[in-house]
Amino acid sequence: MTLFEIKSAAVKKLTGAGFLTPNLDADCLLQYLLKKDKTFILLNRDLPLSEHQISDFNNLIEQRMTGLPVAYITGKKEFFGIEFFVTPDVLIPKPDTEILVEYALKKILDYEKKEISLADVCTGSGCIGLSVLFNVNIKEKDSGKKINLVMTDLSPAALDVAKKNAENIFSDSKGKNKIEFLQGDLLCGKSGFDFILSNPPYVPHCEVEKLLLDGRSEPRLALDGDIDFFVSRKSPETDDGLAVIRRLVPLAYNALNDGGIFLMESGEYQAEDVRNLFCEAGFSETETLNDLSGQQRVTAGKKLR
Repeated sequence: MTLFEIKSAAVKKLTGAGFLTPNLDADCLLQYLLKKDKTFILLNRDLPLSEHQISDFNNLIEQRMTGLPVAYITGKKEFFGIEFFVTPDVLIPKPDTEILVEYALKKILDYEKKEISLADVCTGSGCIGLSVLFNVNIKEKDSGKKINLVMTDLSPAALDVAKKNAENIFSDSKGKNKIEFLQGDLLCGKSGFDFILSNPPYVPHCEVEKLLLDGRSEPRLALDGDIDFFVSRKSPETDDGLAVIRRLVPLAYNALNDGGIFLMESGEYQAEDVRNLFCEAGFSETETLNDLSGQQRVTAGKKLR
């Protein structure tokens, strides 16, 4: 079979099963299998594949048919122009979260201090904190800014993924020497930060059950905002996805230096409640940023002097 024939069969199978992006899924899995880019796939449709390659590709498609995301199958996902290693122990980085990173970079580059202390709370893959660190310490090194990064997560397995991404992204010592990894609850008792960034669990418990039915295999710990796993692993105490966030917002305020900024992702259906939590904690200049589809996604607040 040729590359075109095997791809066409896969697309037909994925389409019949109701997948929304069958062409993209098949392309990504072919690129992963052949270790080639998209251009190669487009220009070599008549390339004959070996029986071994056909068998391996069919196995990849069968994994996708279970609902397992392509990123978990290939073990990688691009975020903010950087390739991240991912496993089912962490959420797959989403394009909407890039809004948080973009805004953070703007504020950091305009910040009065040259050496900046930053925390990435509930770090998961590390995509938020490491993207900021890479762009400030490497790409924008002429700005004179330096980031000292603390990355925290309740999950040891997630923190291992973040550590591997740090090693992959910073092949020399420029970035790695400025990262501290902490396993534990939220800010792990640390304070004195100029910036705190977070994409905490915020999905309502009842919605988590529905999400996981499709086989996506994303970690409940990183999704369920109603079960505060540090406090209780048994049953939800709320039904709005804000249990963890209600603890995090005042903790972030107290952990910031005067003039510090807190940026946090949440659901569009929670934006007003989150803004209120920011105001109750003492934040000023609170604002909400829209994601790529125009939904209210990130809340920002400043701790005034």
